[in-house]
Amino acid sequence: MMPEQTPDIFRKILPPRRAVARALPCWLFAAVLLALPGCVTEGGGVHRTIVADGRVAIVAPYGFCVDESASRDDGDGAFVLLASCAALARGAEAAVPAEDAILTVSVAPSPGPGGSPEDRALVLQRYFASELGRAALARSGDPADVEVLETDTRGALFLVHSVDRGPGLAKGLRPDTWRAVFEANGRIVTAAATGFASRPIGDRAARALLQDLAGRSRAATESLPDPTMAQP
Repeated sequence: MMPEQTPDIFRKILPPRRAVARALPCWLFAAVLLALPGCVTEGGGVHRTIVADGRVAIVAPYGFCVDESASRDDGDGAFVLLASCAALARGAEAAVPAEDAILTVSVAPSPGPGGSPEDRALVLQRYFASELGRAALARSGDPADVEVLETDTRGALFLVHSVDRGPGLAKGLRPDTWRAVFEANGRIVTAAATGFASRPIGDRAARALLQDLAGRSRAATESLPDPTMAQP
């Protein structure tokens, strides 16, 4: 079984609320194609990024691109924002996702606790049912704001669907979010999908989007060179 401190490890890698809050307003305006200078990343069209000192690859599903201006990778872990390529590049030829949503990915700053996907799923089910887990999901940090609607396991992927009825929701977004937790090269990764109020994403589509992101990212991570091997 996984160690007792495991829930704290998962808590630390949920997308930082302040980082998301800073990134979303600009992205939202871009998503509806409003002309706001400075909101579109130069060189839009980046579909893949390498984080965690070269140990983990994050690969966007079709139609999504990395918003480099809103992403970070430092000693506190990695945070990657994925937006519609068309919204970022504003180009007629840019890809448009079949299901529009905001995607965020967080990667733990240190290796995970190990254990099997089955053990991890049991720990996560208990964690997100607790006040501590719901507080980690809440924008305000108040567990009373959050209701966990559903959890599911798809192979090595743990999925949790929650709704946050607390303050601070960015205008135009739905209050519910699907999250997927998985392991890539020993690091625990949390991906989240949030839909728009005007263009809701269905539960099945949200789960499929996160499965696609996780599958692409894990496959790309497996092909990365070992960063611990010294170059000649």
